[in-house]
Amino acid sequence: MSFPMNTAAASRWTRVAHGALRGALMLALGLGISACSDNDDEDASPSVNLTPAWSAYESGQWAEAGEAFLQAVQTVPASAEAWCGLGWSRAALDAASGGTLGMDEGVRDAFHRADQLRPDYVEAWAGLAEFHSVQGDTMAALNWALDAAETGGAAWVFTHNSAVGHRSMRKIAAWQLFKLKRYPEAGAQVRQVLPTFSYATGADSLEQLLAGIHSL
Repeated sequence: MSFPMNTAAASRWTRVAHGALRGALMLALGLGISACSDNDDEDASPSVNLTPAWSAYESGQWAEAGEAFLQAVQTVPASAEAWCGLGWSRAALDAASGGTLGMDEGVRDAFHRADQLRPDYVEAWAGLAEFHSVQGDTMAALNWALDAAETGGAAWVFTHNSAVGHRSMRKIAAWQLFKLKRYPEAGAQVRQVLPTFSYATGADSLEQLLAGIHSL
């Protein structure tokens, strides 16, 4: 998957997953954000400086990024971008720890909140596609990936993570279709990125299709 991976960060978080730092981190990135207002949608034009938080995310400092995005959503609960950044930071941090931090609900809920606050938020949809793909939720991953790919368009790339974009969404969609044995549709997803892609109809056809999906 395309959550950014920093080897040193992964090793660090694996070592501390069961220690005191893990407890502090889980407190800071708690799944319930009680400080948020019940009237999150009142501010139609929320404004908060997220540049430091995104910079931390891009540099692999996912705990720091998560804390900054968490502070942002507590300050301006109607900031869809802050919720989206919180989702991506939590996802990257949990992936780096090998899933030991147990942040699945926090990742999903942050992306869903971003989606609720901003219609057609492709970056949040991409996050949900990646999340559900990792979780093995085939239909949810397929639907979110198709929405992101088709709405974002062929040139779309996530500003803060170049590994996420139209190509990666078509790959997720193709893989889910392959798992569902909807092979012609899976091939069609590959051709959205590689128009000349084709595969034979003989004994090796599925291997060729799978190779095409992996090439995305």
